[in-house]
Amino acid sequence: MTDGLQWLEEPVPLPGGYCAIFARGIDSEDLVRRLVPGTEPRFMGLRTHEAFATDLFDFDRGKPVGTAVGVRYESVGDLSFAIGYGPWQEALSRFDTPEISHGGAHTYELYFMAEHPNIPPPHFRYNHDGVYEVMCDLNNDDWVGVVDVLGNNAELVATLEGDKRRPMEILEQRFGLTLPREAILTGTLPAAIIRT
Repeated sequence: MTDGLQWLEEPVPLPGGYCAIFARGIDSEDLVRRLVPGTEPRFMGLRTHEAFATDLFDFDRGKPVGTAVGVRYESVGDLSFAIGYGPWQEALSRFDTPEISHGGAHTYELYFMAEHPNIPPPHFRYNHDGVYEVMCDLNNDDWVGVVDVLGNNAELVATLEGDKRRPMEILEQRFGLTLPREAILTGTLPAAIIRT
């Protein structure tokens, strides 16, 4: 678990930005299924970044606008993760995502849309057992933090407010979050289409 999160900072490594959802307490396939309640994902097997982008393009061929949303996913130690592909903004960056943490799971979400020039990535959420613990905008200029009154995250919010230059480092240390850089950018990972 040496890659951490800081490699996601400028320059943004994935076109269009990224959506990274992490979980503890559920495996990576369960995480993928929870992203789209009531719908069975179409599991595709191992795909590189480029091959999976091509798969989504092929699903959308002939449509005036691309609608296919997918994820590449895996686990690193006890941490499952899924990376969004396609027009993920509506499908994955929803405000009802605490439901994916039901049953005692911990989930962590990072969203960055490249068309919005906020560096570092602006949105982070932490949920536990179906409840928001922390939701914040990590933009240097307009940071906003919301802490659940039952959560134990006041120290995290104070640390983020006190050092707005290092949010990714703070988050990776506080929650043990990491993404395998080379596997995501140049290697193969399991992939699934979650919406067509």
